[in-house]
Amino acid sequence: INSIRAQEEHVLLLDAGDIFQGTPYFNFYKGELEFKLMSQMKYDAATLGNHDFDNGLEGLQKQLPYANFPFLIANYDFSKTILKDTFKAYKIFKKDGIKIGIFGIGIELKGLVPKSLYGNTIYQDPIEQANHYASFLKKEKKCNLVICLSHLGLKYKTNKISDIKLANQTRNIDLIIGGHTHTFLKEPVLQKNLEKKTVIINQVGCYGINLGKIDFHFSQYGAEK
Repeated sequence: INSIRAQEEHVLLLDAGDIFQGTPYFNFYKGELEFKLMSQMKYDAATLGNHDFDNGLEGLQKQLPYANFPFLIANYDFSKTILKDTFKAYKIFKKDGIKIGIFGIGIELKGLVPKSLYGNTIYQDPIEQANHYASFLKKEKKCNLVICLSHLGLKYKTNKISDIKLANQTRNIDLIIGGHTHTFLKEPVLQKNLEKKTVIINQVGCYGINLGKIDFHFSQYGAEK
């Protein structure tokens, strides 16, 4: 990360969720260590994964002061929980005149996480929320680039919503950075959206083994990959 920042002037470091879990460090420190390390690494934004509920809403709330970066989640409604008003759906970053809108989309928690851990968190339709915020960021906020941090998973053999389906059924998303299925992609997957425009999907496995890197080049005429 440091070497990339030394070579590139405009860098965003992002995470697609499941920061909690995976090592004995989490069992002992309850997420404090991970959030502190990510803060030192200067993460710009992350979304929530299902494992980030492993210690319940109280456990997540307790560790959030150690994270000096935002968690973005557009399709979880925490208004009836202790995490009300804690998270934002999106954030806009400005890099040398370029506006980058980023929002988060989470997986359905029912059946995946015990109800006692996520409480009255309301899951909202990911396609509807993604379309709403992608359109808002691109058209109203005039973002040059729209990124979705997704914890849906790359693809399934069932009709379960995935990054592939999200790309196919939305507009205005340029890049989906995915998690959950721990898929090691050697190169990004390209999909067409509802307007037959290309959406880039990338996922680089799990446990911080790989660092994904995607470069966007902008000209006065717009974005070029």
